[in-house]
Amino acid sequence: MAIRYEAYTWSGDKVKGVLDADTEEDAYELLAQEELIPYKLKPVKPRKSMVQVAPSLFQPKPQDIIDFTRQMTSLLNSGIPLRRALTTQMDQTKNPGLKEALKQVMNDVENGERLSDAFGKHTTVFPDYYIRLLRVGEATGGVSVMLTQLADIVERRKAVRDKVKTAMFMPAITLVVALVAGVILMTFALPAVVDMLEEFGGELPQITLIVIAIADYSQAYGVFVLIGMAIIGLGSAAAVRTKLGASIRDNVALRIPIFGGVIMKSNLFSLTTNMVTMLEAGVPVIESLRLTEQSMGNTVLKKGLNNVINSASEGTKLGQAFSQEKAFPSLLSQAIAIGELRGSVVDTLRGLANFYEQQTNRAVSSMTEMIQPLITVAIAVLVGFVAVAVISGIYSTITSIE
Repeated sequence: MAIRYEAYTWSGDKVKGVLDADTEEDAYELLAQEELIPYKLKPVKPRKSMVQVAPSLFQPKPQDIIDFTRQMTSLLNSGIPLRRALTTQMDQTKNPGLKEALKQVMNDVENGERLSDAFGKHTTVFPDYYIRLLRVGEATGGVSVMLTQLADIVERRKAVRDKVKTAMFMPAITLVVALVAGVILMTFALPAVVDMLEEFGGELPQITLIVIAIADYSQAYGVFVLIGMAIIGLGSAAAVRTKLGASIRDNVALRIPIFGGVIMKSNLFSLTTNMVTMLEAGVPVIESLRLTEQSMGNTVLKKGLNNVINSASEGTKLGQAFSQEKAFPSLLSQAIAIGELRGSVVDTLRGLANFYEQQTNRAVSSMTEMIQPLITVAIAVLVGFVAVAVISGIYSTITSIE
């Protein structure tokens, strides 16, 4: 702790400075050793860093958590003490949020706290299921084994999530490129054609007139259009942050053909994967369901799982509880019900996790194969329309010259 002091020398001179001391008593002793007479002591509050002020802006990526978890496993398996392993990871990580969290975790561990309790203070960095499974590993004496399983979970989920994101964003990027190409043609090519036609007195084709009208309108009111789009975008972003807005968004997303299937299958993969790992670690069913609910991204399915938890808490069998909730497919409830009859729910969930992982990959591939031709046609129509307008104008000019 930093303590600012004002003191006097034995000759009567006043001196000021800052001491690094744990308590004011320690500061008095340090000043006495320097033959100074304390006059005023005041603890200095440490300035908070940007990471401490806004930790959500510096959240580590899934790959950062994967690398940290695997490296911690390797260090612990090599016989390196926990504190040294944490220090090594803190020095190596590049993510500011993870570095700050590990710094505080190391201090808490040095003060005698368990690793899972220290991690539990940083839920923006480490998800709840991560902390819970780590606590199970501490109780069973298998922290390194549990860390390996956690790394596998995060890595599998990241792989599926990356495929889904790629399938979603590639068409959007392609459309943006097409729009930029169209704007460039209308902004630079068309004015040159119009000037040339006006110089030679040529008559503009109808398609060229249409594109010119669009370009003129964009130049005259483009700023207002962009402002309106920005307002709509910001309003939509604010709306989906509310419970009602997020529910409407996720409900609509699930109903979109192909796209909704990808979201459903990826969420079911996340659900079954988390359940398998936690049940294998000895986490009770209800608690496993609650931790899984927190990790689900779709609010509609999250609400459905909450209804399942309530039913299961009242004594309803898990398979029956899922069958009563329309948000989930019947395959899930039927498979779980059969697993309960056979006494092999974990094996059933493991099989479902592998099934939904494959289904998600196939759905992503199918969506990409179907969307790409549509995007290609849209680009051809957009750019082709502008190109034909430009070429028609040029041809009309050449004809008028002849």
